[in-house]
Amino acid sequence: MEWVYRGFETSLLALTLGLGLAALALLGPVKPLEGGYSVTLPMLTVTAPR
Repeated sequence: MEWVYRGFETSLLALTLGLGLAALALLGPVKPLEGGYSVTLPMLTVTAPR
């Protein structure tokens, strides 16, 4: 019965990896700001000056 749980866990890990890679593939190119680089996440913004 352990093989069922191990297979379920492996399939969830594979699904997570596939969704993560698809999300990265769908991202557009990063456009740097004039004064530096900026990373914007849903609830966080980080800006680094040049």
